[in-house]
Amino acid sequence: MSETVETKGRMTLPVEQGIEEELRSMIQKWGADAVRNSDGTELPEELKDLGLEVYSTLCMVRADQKYAKANMDKAQQKYLCSAFVTAESKMVKIDILKEYYKEQFAIDTKHNPKKWWEVIDRTADKKVAPKNWDFNPKTGVVTVKDCKPYHQYSVSFLVYQIWDSTSMYNALTNDWAGEHPTSVDPYQPEVFEHLLKFLDEWLERNPKTDMVRFTSVAYHFTNIYGHDANPKYRDWSGYTDCISPLAIEDFKKAKGYALRPEDFIQGGLFNDVNAVPAPQYLDWIDFINAFVVKLCRAWNDRVHKAGRKSMMFFCDHWIGTEPYGERYAKAGFDGIVNACKNGLEARRIADVPVDIVKEVRLYPYFFPVNLKNEPSFAPGGNPKQECVDFWVDVRRALARNLVDRIGFGGYPSLAIKYPDFIDYVAQLSEEFRTMHAHTKQSKPYQSTVKVAVVNCWGKLRSWICKEWEGGGLMETLTGLPLEVQFINFSDIEKHGIPEGVQVLINTGNEGTAWSGGAHWLNPKIVAAVREFVHNGGGLIGIGEPTAIQNQGRFFQLADVLGVDKERNLSRGKSKPETTSQESHFIMEDQDGAPNLGKCADQVYAYTAQTQALVKNGGDLIIAANECGKGRAVYLAGYKHNWANTRMIHRAIFWTANKESELKKWFCSNPLTECAAYPETGKVFIFNNTGKPQSTTVHSDKGGTVEVSLDAYASQWREMTDFE
Repeated sequence: MSETVETKGRMTLPVEQGIEEELRSMIQKWGADAVRNSDGTELPEELKDLGLEVYSTLCMVRADQKYAKANMDKAQQKYLCSAFVTAESKMVKIDILKEYYKEQFAIDTKHNPKKWWEVIDRTADKKVAPKNWDFNPKTGVVTVKDCKPYHQYSVSFLVYQIWDSTSMYNALTNDWAGEHPTSVDPYQPEVFEHLLKFLDEWLERNPKTDMVRFTSVAYHFTNIYGHDANPKYRDWSGYTDCISPLAIEDFKKAKGYALRPEDFIQGGLFNDVNAVPAPQYLDWIDFINAFVVKLCRAWNDRVHKAGRKSMMFFCDHWIGTEPYGERYAKAGFDGIVNACKNGLEARRIADVPVDIVKEVRLYPYFFPVNLKNEPSFAPGGNPKQECVDFWVDVRRALARNLVDRIGFGGYPSLAIKYPDFIDYVAQLSEEFRTMHAHTKQSKPYQSTVKVAVVNCWGKLRSWICKEWEGGGLMETLTGLPLEVQFINFSDIEKHGIPEGVQVLINTGNEGTAWSGGAHWLNPKIVAAVREFVHNGGGLIGIGEPTAIQNQGRFFQLADVLGVDKERNLSRGKSKPETTSQESHFIMEDQDGAPNLGKCADQVYAYTAQTQALVKNGGDLIIAANECGKGRAVYLAGYKHNWANTRMIHRAIFWTANKESELKKWFCSNPLTECAAYPETGKVFIFNNTGKPQSTTVHSDKGGTVEVSLDAYASQWREMTDFE
């Protein structure tokens, strides 16, 4: 195409002292217009005068270590749960910190254990009266008296986090030595005021900083290490590091009831994002969110007063910010950036419902090892191929919703040892800028089909899913030409299925936040979904959708889905016979049996009209059903790959009764995809594989064009080419 594409811009480069000449070359090759430091690196002074924007990374809660070390009683806190210990007599001793990494935590001996801790008889699920246990602060041992022999006991106790989680992770990953940074708790009024003063002074000391890149704000996601310095528990959405006696007391004043340690411990599950959230936990999230947004506003007001801009890193200390929550717009950020290794994470940033600069930090991170603990920028590593593999998924998501900027992080002194990687990123950067030039960030053609994913979290956890390869399903959805929204069960109970939604998706294991657990016992919710389908809507269920044992069946919408799962409770019950369909609209582009990964077993036809699309012995793997005026599709599992992407694409259009609209800006070859931009008249066609591909591209008006693409290549065409 003849349109001129910018040769620089929209790229943020991490920098490091001691390799200034190499950095100048990278800036030139990648067209970087901004530079930033990373954790453990500093900006070379001479690079601050190149006319580039300077992004300075700042983690406020660990920035002033002199203050943190002098005020260890103001470090961030959390509840931990000891091991469950069996009492062999009427007394048991529990070394409460035994299972945990002692360089990460210190037991809180400041606040009265009898008031703030709990000892629980886990076998009987009863609290032990405080008079029946004692804590020895010198040994860290709790002695429990009047035990019931062979019951198990545990202690829920407060700790200070004495080593910041991000710094600890980086140190353990890269064998760093030196002081262990501590994060302070800004909920403490003295700390809140100290940080404001510190920020004012920091802004004065850094006059060449254009963008303050907060990493992130206050509280780290849950990251608990075991006694062997290996991860013991990690939850990117976990609200544990924000727990303090002061916050708990203020919560009671704000919400009208008190929380107990078990509300946080949850039997050792720590309110995992996969668990159905209790009302108390949702209230805690809301309470912390209100405080953190207030904190963000105070910081950003000072940044803006100093004539600078601010950006939030949607990672590390992000808890409490909730970019998809109702308060985020009030936080005052000018931009948001997220680590991004796939389409799911790209859409997580691109879809944040606030009009600010959005940037994705691409992978691989410039570390010796990657996220799988395999060599990356180290002997045996292949960072170029890693980057290619990541970009394939990121690119298709950005074709649906384009962010403003891309960048990398880590140590460029490692990256410069891999010239093929440097050259590839130059190519990638040009492709990204070309996307901007040809789309003007306008929206691509989108079908009339609107999809809603229902789970316990809804909008608050948009583009987050971890069950039944649900992350794989979300990855698939990131690049399809349709609108996707996320709703929770409360939305359905109060308002029914949102207006305009044509297909509802429910996926997950029984009892998880993704499937819904006991929410499917709510007659309002079940009736609303059943009515939606009977009146012409579509339902797609994956794994164990609508699942909870009740009224003689496991899938509460078995009549709609056309299938149920045998749980060895109804072996004597006869099941309808089904035969596999020789052909079906959903399966038309499949070449052989689909690979869905882990699948639910013992799934059988619930109705005689259920259409078996794929079977494995006596188990249904893929099924279709018509219910009233609507349709439903069931898949026993799901794994993101290109064959399955096409199958889901077709399944959505079939359940929506929109088969005739499928081939509008559509590629015949499932290994290729396209996006058309009516406002600019451009069409983006791309190859998702490492082999050359040919494809027929169908326009929305019926025209077609044959296109050939090299491995991983993309191509731009005019919409008029299809007339």
